[in-house]
Amino acid sequence: MVLTANHDYAEVYAFISSDGSEHRRLIIDGIKDAADLYNANLEVYNINLTDDEESSINLIKKAVRRTTKAIIITPAENQQLYKQLERAREKGIHLIYLDSEGPDDIPGTYIYSDNELAAEKAGQMLAEGMKHRGKAVMLNISSDDPKALERQNGFCKAMEEYQQISIINIFDCNGSKENTQKTLNDILAAFPEINGVFAACPEIAAGTAAALSQWKQEVKIVGFDFTEETSELLRKGQIFGYVSQNSYKIGYEAVETALNIISGQAVPDRIDTGCEVRTMYSMSQK
Repeated sequence: MVLTANHDYAEVYAFISSDGSEHRRLIIDGIKDAADLYNANLEVYNINLTDDEESSINLIKKAVRRTTKAIIITPAENQQLYKQLERAREKGIHLIYLDSEGPDDIPGTYIYSDNELAAEKAGQMLAEGMKHRGKAVMLNISSDDPKALERQNGFCKAMEEYQQISIINIFDCNGSKENTQKTLNDILAAFPEINGVFAACPEIAAGTAAALSQWKQEVKIVGFDFTEETSELLRKGQIFGYVSQNSYKIGYEAVETALNIISGQAVPDRIDTGCEVRTMYSMSQK
């Protein structure tokens, strides 16, 4: 599906794997807004390499032509995709990887939010909510996701600074609200003294809030990334705060990087767009 097209023949193509998350939606918004602002010769496509590999690869094949100057893409482990990316490099097309790094042997510019650093900030926020003492747990996304380890490392690094906070354990909830509710109920039954939870994605944060509504003790929740549901929970005070990837800026920076390439400017290999911190106070100012 074409999301936007400003010219008959694009010099830049963006292929975004849409997983339905707010994070990916904001990346697309950033791409579209930057393309409109700069009147960029750019087309954006939604692709699905899992459920519709053939159509997705065919779209990318059509973009690998000599008139194309840059391809923006959210990469995935897919051999057919790698073949097209290699062809693009051979034709002199610059590759801009969003959200995940591309293959080691197919270089390009990587634009991302540092998940480890963001999770470290989330850990510091949770420690503040816990008044720097007590027992915490981390409810993580799927262990198959490389970002799971980054978020775990960042959180644990933050907790090392607080001698009076102990981490009970780190649990894999597979990014599921339902799994989170069951897991947290089991945890609280065994460790009712817990007073802090780091929820590594919005679905886990929502599941944590739902589970805690059935318990009497006060437990601070800090989330990672957000949805409309978790933003509302934050406004209501059911979540202490969250740290999110700078998703919109990832998309926006991708277009600016592509245009810099076309104009002959040198671009860095890596661009960290930083993260955003949200608290109940900051949300009340919106």
